[in-house]
This record gives sequence, structure tokens and C-alpha cells, in this order.
Amino acid sequence: MPALILCFGDTGMDLGFFRGFSDSGSPMTFKGFFEETLGPALLGGVVSFDIETFSPHGFPYNAEDPVVNYSLVVPMREFGLLAISAIGSPEAEADLLRLLSGLLVAFKGSYLLTYNGAKFDLGYVTRRGSLYGLNFEEIFDIQRHVDVYQLVRWLGVRLPCYSQKSVEKALGIKRAVLDVSGRNYCRVYRNFIKYGDLTPLFYNLEDSFGCLRIAKAILRFPRRAKDGMG
Repeated sequence: MPALILCFGDTGMDLGFFRGFSDSGSPMTFKGFFEETLGPALLGGVVSFDIETFSPHGFPYNAEDPVVNYSLVVPMREFGLLAISAIGSPEAEADLLRLLSGLLVAFKGSYLLTYNGAKFDLGYVTRRGSLYGLNFEEIFDIQRHVDVYQLVRWLGVRLPCYSQKSVEKALGIKRAVLDVSGRNYCRVYRNFIKYGDLTPLFYNLEDSFGCLRIAKAILRFPRRAKDGMG
């Protein structure tokens, strides 16, 4: 398989090491993690993924709430992105998940990047999809999942908080949507239902894109001491 390069228009990052960080193996058994990290300039086979749920009564620990929004973001040649985002009413969950299953199959064999997706996104989508006869467990098996949250922790980065926004802030990554979080997403999402406000969609896109940006940033200096990302 050719080397994979993550590129946002400046220095590309060789993501071939993700073979060792996918769900098929422990991040503690990387081979060649620091080898050929920097490289010339192309991306292929990397997709970042994030979901949102409509959870008016708090965190859906039992996967009881519908998936209403998700995005897939794929870096392209030079300076570009392919961004695919879907948002709909709670009643549209079945259609949203059927569409998602087709999209994921289209990216078969890609490195699927999430932020804490091993504990939330993948399992949640699998459970909700089963309500509609969709086998996401099988679909995710044809991807190579890389949880960027676990990667940050494995690298030994010392931060007071490892939420995605906290890590982005430590890395100097800025967002366009500043007043939305997982805690108030439900309220902002209601504005989409009532008025067609696309703020929740853009927030979700930034979650997916931010996951890619974190991956790029930490791969640029894997040999540095990572105390507070400094």
C-alpha cells in the first residue's frame, strides 16, 4: 500500500503509521512510528468522522437518542477538503443512517479518524443503526479506525483536560463557531428545526475537521517533549 500523506497546503505528514494505530492493534506496538513522518505532499485514504445526537435529557448513555447530524471530512491534494455533512429531524434518523452507511462503504479501506470515537461515535452509530436493520459493525470492520484522542493520550501529552476543544486550544487551532458545545448542541439544533439555522451543521463539521487538524499537528513534532503541547 502506498504511503498516506495528510496535507493542508504546507508540510505533508506521512500517515502510514496509522496501520499500527488502527483497532487491529495496540498503539503500544507501533512499528516505525517515527519513521518517515514528514514527506512530500498528497493525501489518500483518510476520512474524519463525527456525529451529533438530539439529547434533550442529557447524555444518551444507553444510545436512546437519535443521530441527527454527522460529517465526513477528507483532505484533498494541495489545499482542499471534501466535506460531507448531513443534518435532519429526529424522525429522519433512519434515512440519515442509511445514507451514512453508503458513504462509509464508499470510503472502504480508509483510515477513519475520530476523536474519542472508540468510546462513543462508532458504538453509538452501530446501536442506532441496528434499529433499522443496518449492520454498522460490519461496515466499520472495513475501515481502519484511528482514535485521535487515544493517540494524544498515548503520546504522553500532559494537559489538564483532553476534550477536543481543549486540545485544539493547546495547539493554537481556532474555530469559526465559538458558542456551541456538546452541552448546548440540543438548543442550537432546535434553531435548525425551527428556522433552518445551519450553525449546528457547521459546528459538527468543525469537530470533524478539528480531528484532522489535531492529527496533523501532533504528527509534525512526534519527537518533541509534549508538556502542554508547548
